[in-house]
Amino acid sequence: MRNSAYSKALNAYAVANSTVPPLVAVVRLYERAMIHLHAARDAAAARRFDDHHAAIQRAVMVFAGLDSILIFDKYEDVAWTLRRFYRRLIAQAGAAASRKDPVAACESLISQTSFMLKAWQAIAAERGGPSTVVGAPAKGPHASVVGRTMDHAHGGLSA
Repeated sequence: MRNSAYSKALNAYAVANSTVPPLVAVVRLYERAMIHLHAARDAAAARRFDDHHAAIQRAVMVFAGLDSILIFDKYEDVAWTLRRFYRRLIAQAGAAASRKDPVAACESLISQTSFMLKAWQAIAAERGGPSTVVGAPAKGPHASVVGRTMDHAHGGLSA
């Protein structure tokens, strides 16, 4: 049985996926994860560990959602690389609070996520979309988000 928060995250992704082009949805998800990671870092620095934990959990939900929609039928190597990346981030995030320096642990997560966010933004710019999608309109031509790893075109969530 699935965790209700996890199910809600998947449902939210499915709704977002149906209303925005897939590339925009992926960039927005990375941006959302960055917001949560910054909040977790700031909460850890202020020694507000309940807030830190909550923010980490929200970032983990984004990564778990991204991981859950990977489709391995096409370009399997890329999908496996992304799966390892997401799962590594989830494991590191889960251990962040128990590290001697949780702020540094969050900084590492922010750095790794920022690298991927910039990569997805570059893909968006290369494909004629905005390089950043904050506030981008929900309507527009359907963009295939690196269709070799995710089948967003049909809104399919893989098991």
